[in-house]
Amino acid sequence: MKIIETKDAQLMAKLSDVMQNKHQELYPDFFKPYNEKEILHHFQETFKNPKQQVFLWIDDQQETEQIAAYLWLEEEALPETVYRYGYTRLYVHHVLIMPAYQGKGLSKELLAFADNFAKERAITNVELHYWSQNEIAKNVYSQFGYEVYTEIAYKQIANH
Repeated sequence: MKIIETKDAQLMAKLSDVMQNKHQELYPDFFKPYNEKEILHHFQETFKNPKQQVFLWIDDQQETEQIAAYLWLEEEALPETVYRYGYTRLYVHHVLIMPAYQGKGLSKELLAFADNFAKERAITNVELHYWSQNEIAKNVYSQFGYEVYTEIAYKQIANH
């Protein structure tokens, strides 16, 4: 595998199909159907911020190189408020392993990359979120030392 950074919004729009469809399957009332054009625009705007970085894991052992996974990171300074201290975090927006590469240990490699990325920048907090029904993510992150420190609850109110 080789790891490269990308700022290719068109590529990210195409790769987002897998992530968006999974989220929409789990939470159809929350997540919109995949829309390549809207996601393309989103990544075009995202890549204007130099603190947003996407890294691709490329399987260069195949006859034609294939994208095996991607990791979307953001270095983010959270300001101090009257309620909490400010800090800088490395926020993990997406960890996506393409279906053909799932179950082969890539999660460990991507999360170790995020840890090293943070260490190189003297960032002491790596944060991410996942949806409560995503048991795979919950188990993987727990195995790699992630602890839940906040939870968001919701309630839908029927208006009929």
